[in-house]
Amino acid sequence: MVYDMIPDIPSPHEDLRCPNCSEEVSGPYCSSCGQRQIDLDRPFRELAGEAMESFLSFDARILKTLWPLVRRPGLLTVEFMAGRRVRYVHPFKLYFAFSVLLFVALAFSGYSVVRVNPENEDRVTGVRLEFSDETVEEEADDTSAEQSILGKFLDPVGELAKNDPDRLNRIFTDRLAKSIILLVPVFAAFLWLLYRKHRYIAHLVFSLHLHSFAFMALVVGLAIDGALRAAEGKGPGNALAVLVIAVYSFLALRRVYGQGRIFTVVKMAGLLIGYLVALIATMILTLALTVVTV
Repeated sequence: MVYDMIPDIPSPHEDLRCPNCSEEVSGPYCSSCGQRQIDLDRPFRELAGEAMESFLSFDARILKTLWPLVRRPGLLTVEFMAGRRVRYVHPFKLYFAFSVLLFVALAFSGYSVVRVNPENEDRVTGVRLEFSDETVEEEADDTSAEQSILGKFLDPVGELAKNDPDRLNRIFTDRLAKSIILLVPVFAAFLWLLYRKHRYIAHLVFSLHLHSFAFMALVVGLAIDGALRAAEGKGPGNALAVLVIAVYSFLALRRVYGQGRIFTVVKMAGLLIGYLVALIATMILTLALTVVTV
């Protein structure tokens, strides 16, 4: 099988043809398709600034973007880095749309991201918090006992978990929606360590596309569990979403970076370990923000 790897990208100043439609260009925009000619060999700060200019605009290109996103893993990254961008939704917009969709789905599904004192459960999805009422009462009676730093840190969370666990879950989920975006550049950094041949911007685009698909798969998983009326992630939807994301990641890595199956599997394992560490750190950060809020 032949994969479409990230090509070498000519500067718009060196190539007078539009990479999207191959028509001749004489200015910053193509007169045929309207795509802006962007030089990706520039500081990341400049590229990010330009991306934010069009971040909030959203159009019908989503329909043309979803098919290759789902059907051909990694193709959108290859197309974007090859300069064929105007026909697809920008990676930042795509990520933003699916991240909002995921957390809206979480809110309406009744799924608890934070589970407080779960009983008789072998498997708990989300963040598991357990508080012992007996321990709290003993520490309250012993006024001479010095409370640990962790105990002081978790006190507000423990009180809210006891009195209003639903509000705790809402606050945590809201903070998580803002914190999770940190995983995108971190994941791109892990890719850069494993695939040093390509520039960081290529890894960032790949990370945005992969996270977009992952969020979409999780939304579908929530919908499946909702249709089956499976509460708290006990249905098959969550497990199916994780499996689909794993297979999709393998195929996307193969298409974009073009390495063999063995190398791809080994590097996927390294990415998984690094991502789990980053995810745990993000959860801790979210918990800290939750403590500040309550």
